[in-house]
Parts: sequence; C-alpha cells; structure tokens
Amino acid sequence: MSQSINLTEQIIERCKCGDERARYALYQQYVKPMYNVAYRILGNQFDAEDVVQDAFVKAFKKINTLKEFKALTSWLKQIVVNEAISLVRKQKKMQLISEYVDEVPDVEVEEMADGLPIKQVMKTIQELPDGARIVFTLRAIEGYRFNEVAELTGQTVNNCKVQFHRAKKILNNQLKTILYA
Repeated sequence: MSQSINLTEQIIERCKCGDERARYALYQQYVKPMYNVAYRILGNQFDAEDVVQDAFVKAFKKINTLKEFKALTSWLKQIVVNEAISLVRKQKKMQLISEYVDEVPDVEVEEMADGLPIKQVMKTIQELPDGARIVFTLRAIEGYRFNEVAELTGQTVNNCKVQFHRAKKILNNQLKTILYA
C-alpha cells in the first residue's frame, strides 16, 4: 500500500516538472472513474469525454497547486464536476440540451437493483430533468453532502434537497412502472 502511495507521489512530482509520460500514466490511472462521474452528470458519452479531457488539461495546468498528493482523487473529481456543471449551464443557455440516452457505458456492476438491471436504473436516472439529475447524481451516487452539492451547483441547500427528493419521487414512480409492466 505504501509503495503504491509512494509511486503515486513520485508520478505527481514528475507531472509537476512537466514529464509527459508521468501525465499519461496519471491520466490512464484516473480517466475511467472521472469519465463515469462526468457521464452520470451529463448523460451522454460525447459530452462526458469532452469534459474529462478539459478537466485533465486544467488539472495538468494547475497541478502545482496540489499540496497533498493523497487528495488527488477528490481534487480531480472536483474539477470534473465543475466542468460538467459548467457545460450543463452553457447548454441550457444555448438551448442545446441533449435528448438521447444511448447505452450506459463503463458500468462495472451488472447486478439487479430491486429486480431491475443496473443499466435500466441508470437509463432512468439519465432521463431525469437536468437539475434533478445533477443533484441526485452528486448526492446519491458521488456521496456529496447537501451543502457541498449546493456549493457546486450554485443553488441553496434547500433547493438541492427539493431537487433530490423530486428526483427520488420521479425515479420511484418510473421504476415501479417499468417493474410492473
């Protein structure tokens, strides 16, 4: 364990010095979990890929500001979440909201959730309205507290709670309909 921490610390230090191979190694190590975060917020593969690329570019530019190497994962996740939310806001302003959900890529668990395949549950989450989907994803899937979700989304804590409960209610109704159909 300490050997892998030491290796990660060395890779980060090499990244700070501009070593492209170290950056690529760091990218390879974290791209999949960061993509999954972006995908759950954005709901489509292409936007999620763009956000992850932009987030890594930003991260490598600001890697010298990373003080504690143990915080790398949460620091990267924070950048991805901010980029994803920023993209959602841009899309709303431009009225270019994506209306399709292909398949849910990179879902590692093929379990059943209350009798439904995980892919069906994830597809239903992606069909939520933007605000409810973002808050639900950050709270229920990513594990952020309501005050953190409020800070990330620029909403009040109460509004986040309302969006979260709205999302749960919609999901509950849609999944019941699918289950009983």
